[in-house]
Amino acid sequence: MLRMDTWEQAPHEGTRVATSPAHFFRHAGQSAASLARLIREHCVDYRCTDHVTVWAREVRGFGPGLVTEDAYEVLGWTSAAILRTSLSRRLDALNPVAAFRLLDQPEIGNLELSRSDYVVLRSRYGFGNQWPAELSGAISGLDLDLWITAAPTELDGAVALDFETYLRRFAGTEIAE
Repeated sequence: MLRMDTWEQAPHEGTRVATSPAHFFRHAGQSAASLARLIREHCVDYRCTDHVTVWAREVRGFGPGLVTEDAYEVLGWTSAAILRTSLSRRLDALNPVAAFRLLDQPEIGNLELSRSDYVVLRSRYGFGNQWPAELSGAISGLDLDLWITAAPTELDGAVALDFETYLRRFAGTEIAE
């Protein structure tokens, strides 16, 4: 359960990310399960219905000087079962060499035994592997469909990160309703 003393009102005019008043939930003192529950509460069919942003560093006030390069858009969440289904379909479509290369990636190899849920983020870096440290080990939307019925451009630049890693690597989640 989220502790009430970990959120604060964030005025919308200075963030340049959210378009309405928001709540900022600090990750310190939370569990991965509480953050997963928070994200799920703002999703329908695995996709966020509210504007949800995650910050790599602690937000120190909101104003014109706010560094938005540390912000990532939260698109929703997914499960290991969905990712395994997507992996199976992807492997069927690949030639054997490409399939083995995909399976050699540690984050893909770990899916077989995983029962974790994942947060789906849009990287500000877009395509490729030039991701910052907080996204290392993430599953790329280029490798797998992160949702069962994803539109072609819905997951451009998206990655899936398990909630334990999400808790450790990010400072807080901002939700604008």
